[in-house]
Amino acid sequence: NTRYRVFDHRCGLGINRLSIVDLERGDQPLENEDGTVHVVCNGEIYNHEAIAADLAQDHELRTRSDAEVIAHLYEDHGDDCVNLLDGMFAFVLFDSRKRSFLAARDPLGVKPLYYARDGQRQYFASEAKALLATGAAPEAVHSLPPGFRLSERGPEQYYYLATHKSIPDEALLRELLDHAVLKRMMADVEVGTFLSGGLDSSIVTALAHRHKPDLQAFTVGMEGTPDVEAAKQVAARLGVRHHLRTFTVDEMMEVLPEAIWHVESYNPSMVTGAVVTLMGARLAKEAGVKVVLCGEGSDEIFAGYKAVRRMSFSEQQEASWMLLTNLHKTELQRLDRMTMAVSLEARVPIMDREVVEYALNLPSEAKIVEHEGRRIEKWILRQAFEDLLPHEIIWREKMPFDQGSGGRHIIEWVNQRVSDDELSEAQERWPQANIVSKEMLYYFRIWRDDFGELGGHRVFDMFGDYPVMMEGIAQRTSESGS
Repeated sequence: NTRYRVFDHRCGLGINRLSIVDLERGDQPLENEDGTVHVVCNGEIYNHEAIAADLAQDHELRTRSDAEVIAHLYEDHGDDCVNLLDGMFAFVLFDSRKRSFLAARDPLGVKPLYYARDGQRQYFASEAKALLATGAAPEAVHSLPPGFRLSERGPEQYYYLATHKSIPDEALLRELLDHAVLKRMMADVEVGTFLSGGLDSSIVTALAHRHKPDLQAFTVGMEGTPDVEAAKQVAARLGVRHHLRTFTVDEMMEVLPEAIWHVESYNPSMVTGAVVTLMGARLAKEAGVKVVLCGEGSDEIFAGYKAVRRMSFSEQQEASWMLLTNLHKTELQRLDRMTMAVSLEARVPIMDREVVEYALNLPSEAKIVEHEGRRIEKWILRQAFEDLLPHEIIWREKMPFDQGSGGRHIIEWVNQRVSDDELSEAQERWPQANIVSKEMLYYFRIWRDDFGELGGHRVFDMFGDYPVMMEGIAQRTSESGS
């Protein structure tokens, strides 16, 4: 559902809306009572009903749309309205009285927001490629960081992650996650889950199933891979309606160029993960689902990655912080682009602000424990949900999504098509791209055909980097870990 309107000959707001809440009346742009404040919003405001209850005393709300509350909050609180929102969102608002704008992005960057300035003109979009179509210079395209708002004054940070030390409490963690899942089941359409077979998506699926007994779960992977077998086991234990689709390397290669176009990254981990996610998104879409709950974010806040497991506590804390604060350009970007490419909305309960602030600040002993000769990650998370899932799933070792599903089998195929000389030449020709492997070069060539000079000298930071993980990505194989 696409709409575009121009206000006061100064501002054009448009959106390709995926209708989730108030399907009939929620078309955007939405506005306040006298038509002086206009807003478009991508995402979901989970506390919109609570906000609307307060607003109803002084305002006339014309829809049940979660996005409408932003216009009225702005009337009452100005630019600080963003502090009152709990959700995943990127919005742009135009105030025709002040002839001013406000743009903002959610605290953790679940939803994307890019901007570019060209003289007196300011452009916004959910994808970087859209700004190239405006004629903006490729190096002028920026990503608004998570927890930031943007006005004529420039970018301003409005959200700061809490750093108080948390007390380990399995019951509290379970309650926080269950509440986060319940919030994200708010919809006037069918809600399902992505079930990879890993710990995180299995927990999300188990919690969602308790609130929705007829839940549908979706799995994609190569025949016989660890993720596929684990997902079957979880689905059987829970009794969910399970949709499974297997794929081959040839099918991955068919999807590869499209995945790079949508994900806007040439980082190897992002690309192979994107291919598998796009297949999963299509499977869910075909089943008539419009919203999926996913397990992303757990490894970043519970020290799940193998690269982090062996670090000292101070190193582990710094690495977790970096991984979390860069999620908006790694796993959250992959998830958002691949699902929205097929008009499917992905929601991430583990990225609930209360869950993140609690988990990130847990002591190391709650996350990594020496047990039966190995260092086990996500300890408190496993303990908190031990009764809900099969023993083998609860204690399954972390395996990267693209590895567990079989997606990394593409690596050997790609490496055979790039020579040592080609890699050296590319590293010399595009030093700003920081191409660290043959696999990365293969994807970069496709990326560059699509996006050219996008990002300018910041191209690696915006579209190629995966902080903390780059050393492992440079040396990865189909069998290497996270």
